[in-house]
Amino acid sequence: MSHPTIQAPLNDLVASLVTAGTSLVKAAVALFHLVLAFGYFCLDKFVQFAQTCIQLGFQLFRGVAGFVVANFFVLLIFGGGYYWWHTRSQNENYKGRRAIKSRK
Repeated sequence: MSHPTIQAPLNDLVASLVTAGTSLVKAAVALFHLVLAFGYFCLDKFVQFAQTCIQLGFQLFRGVAGFVVANFFVLLIFGGGYYWWHTRSQNENYKGRRAIKSRK
């Protein structure tokens, strides 16, 4: 009759730890690959959207009607930018001021 030794359970423990470690590494690599693939997908869709907008702009700006529409959009962009800049700068000016109490 042979006596049970501690070596067999220790070998099983080490093998299980190695298996768990490799599984964790594989999961981390898979997660990294997922993040990279998602980033590539989003970047690809953004580039396609930008190309579509540029093509729309070229088609829109053709001819006399396109010239009128292009001027309208340029005025809209510059006007909106000025309005945004003006309201933002006014808000920044008011942040630094304190209310002056009137004396009676």
